[in-house]
Amino acid sequence: MMKGKVFVLFGLGMFLVLLVGLYVLSNGNLEMSQAKEVIKETDDTGREVKGIKIALNDFYLESVAEEQGKQFVIVDLSFTNNRETVYEFSTFNLTLIDEEGFAHSMNSSIETKGILGGQLHPGRTNRGEIAFLVPVASQYELVYTDHLRTGQVTWQVSVDKE
Repeated sequence: MMKGKVFVLFGLGMFLVLLVGLYVLSNGNLEMSQAKEVIKETDDTGREVKGIKIALNDFYLESVAEEQGKQFVIVDLSFTNNRETVYEFSTFNLTLIDEEGFAHSMNSSIETKGILGGQLHPGRTNRGEIAFLVPVASQYELVYTDHLRTGQVTWQVSVDKE
């Protein structure tokens, strides 16, 4: 009698695992198909992720005296909320990737203009600069990843070594 109950319980557990697996697979495919439409270019510098236009306005370099072989790359970005709801964003979604493929997060030890991050209400634009302390190189890739809405946009940042 006890073996029968264990067998039924085991069967029900396997059925539940099967149902959950099918649900995850069907939702995973739905999200993948939506991600194809998340990113669109709006112009040379602007990219749009789910109604948020992000523009790379400019970038410049600042040398670092204390650390040999490193420099600050400072990027000037604008975020425009084209959605009908408030958008909350963080500078932690931005990384600068060097020529060796290492990603670098923002560095707050240097003064920059404007403040990026926080809430952005519909129809509003926020502009600011973000600094990255990176190895000296001629090419970088700026990456913005929207983790909650499954989108990512990139810009190539070419620096002249003069």
